[in-house]
This record gives sequence, structure tokens and C-alpha cells, in this order.
Amino acid sequence: MHYQFKLDISGKSLKWFGMLFLIYLALQGKAYAAEPFKVVGYQKFNTMAKFEPKVYGYIDQLIYKLIRVKANGELELLPSTLADLKQLLHDKKGYNHVKLLMGIGGAKKNSAHFSVMAANPIARSHFVRNITEFCQKYQLNGVDIDWEYPESHQEQANALLLFKELQQAFKQKGLFLTAAITYSPEQVHFAKQVEPYVNQINLMVYEPIEGLTTFQQQIDFAVKLIDKVTLNNEKLVVGLPFYGKNVSTGKTMPYNKIIKAKQSGSLHSHNINYMNIDEIMKNTQMMKEKGYSGVMFWELGFDMPVNSNASLLRSINSVAK
Repeated sequence: MHYQFKLDISGKSLKWFGMLFLIYLALQGKAYAAEPFKVVGYQKFNTMAKFEPKVYGYIDQLIYKLIRVKANGELELLPSTLADLKQLLHDKKGYNHVKLLMGIGGAKKNSAHFSVMAANPIARSHFVRNITEFCQKYQLNGVDIDWEYPESHQEQANALLLFKELQQAFKQKGLFLTAAITYSPEQVHFAKQVEPYVNQINLMVYEPIEGLTTFQQQIDFAVKLIDKVTLNNEKLVVGLPFYGKNVSTGKTMPYNKIIKAKQSGSLHSHNINYMNIDEIMKNTQMMKEKGYSGVMFWELGFDMPVNSNASLLRSINSVAK
């Protein structure tokens, strides 16, 4: 016995079918569309005199350093902080895509009171409220927490409580939260714990680690460790240096001074470990291919003018975008 079926689809049915198919395609595209590769720059307070408003056209986030935190959760501003923020906000007009964040903490005394503050629930809550209100008052998009470094088990546990409370407060206000963490094995494992509470991990791969002589060795080491620990690439921004180091003395030198010294013939470049334009571009491309969220650098004031062919930011941008 044979059966014959006749499919009768009206014009109205075809219309609905077409609309559903278009919705399906849109959802598929959304599911597989990659986020744009980000360029994140740090701007330190003592190089603000060199800040060029046009750099906003080359970055997605600018992190201004710095504010310190006191043991009781109060904020410690530097004399130039508010004036610097006023200038950065004024210069950012027309670049609405760029997030302006405040960097809190840093090396040595800049992180001195994180441990005591984070261990005290009252001080921790006070800090979260203070920094949330500060961001709203001064029209900032968020905060970069640079605690160098929570090392003991208890410090790391308290740091996680701090990030969790910051996340809850920031989410309500639509603020962006990032964590600057170094790439030692212990700290990368800590970064994995921090991931759920932040929008972004800024991995400071330019920081020295014993046994790694060059910046390229540091990057190669970090990339292998990232794969091993399985950090979330969608939240991972990896750092590049805008400075060099004397291989004998360890003394640092801004990239712009290295270039000027080379041009004048006064630099013995074989004594200085730094990344040139080709190396910066190569590593930016590698990070993009690996699916990292973006690349960052320390720091903007160390670069050549962005309209110069020697600018590292310009070379990053040529690959990243």
C-alpha cells in the first residue's frame, strides 16, 4: 500500500516560518560572535604631562593610577588625583566606547593596607561603599584592584571576600571590576579563584620572576601556565612592557628614552632588555590568536607619541583592530 502526502503551506505560514528562521540565524550568530579584542592601557599620575587625548582612539580602557586604601577602608588620594581625572574626563569626550577606570593599589606602600582592611568586615564594607560612591561622583566606569600580593591562605580568602562584595555593589551600579594579578604559579592559581567575581583579569606578565631573563621568556612562561591552569580566556588580558631593564643592574628605563638614546647613539642596546615594535606586534597577534580577551601595557607615559611610527601603542592597535 502506498501513501501520498501533500504539503499545503499558505503564504501566512511561510511568513512565520521565515521569521522564525531569521531569529534562529540571529541567535546562532550571537552565540558564536567573538568579543572584540581589547587594548587596555595604564596611565600613571606622574606621567600625566605627556598624556595625549588622541590615544583614546587607540584603546578600549584606560586605567589611571593611583588611589591607595587605608586600613579603615578610607581612600587616600594623591594631590593631583582629582585634577588628573578632570583632565582625562574632559579629553575623553567623543570617545564614549572607552572605559575610564581608577587603579587602586600597586607596588610596595601602595598596597600596604589591603591586608588589614580586607580582614576587617567593617573596614571592607566601608571601602566598598567609598569606592562605589567615588566612581559615581567622578563619572568613572569602574575600578582595577592591584593588591600586590595576597600571599597567605588567609589573605587570599579575605581578598576573595573583598572581590565578592565589590562585585555585588558594582553590579547594582553598572560598574566594571578588574583585578591586576601577577603571573607566578601561586598568583595565577589565585587568579582562577578571583575570576567569578570580576569582569576582567589583567595579568601583569611584565613583572620579574627569578630565572626568567627576558620579557619574551616571561610571556612564554605565562602562556604555558595560563593553559595549564585553564584561566578563562574571555576574561583574560595579558600585559606587555613599555619599558626596558638593564640586564646587569635591573634598572628600568622607559621605552621612549631607549628610543631617543638609540637615535643619539648613546645607548648600548645589547645591555637593555626591551620589546621593540616587531616583538610587540608578534606577541599581540599571538594573544589574539589564542583567544585572550585583550592586551594591556604598563604604561602609557613610557611610549613615543602615538602619531610616531615608533609608538608601541600604535603598533598594538594595528594588530588588535
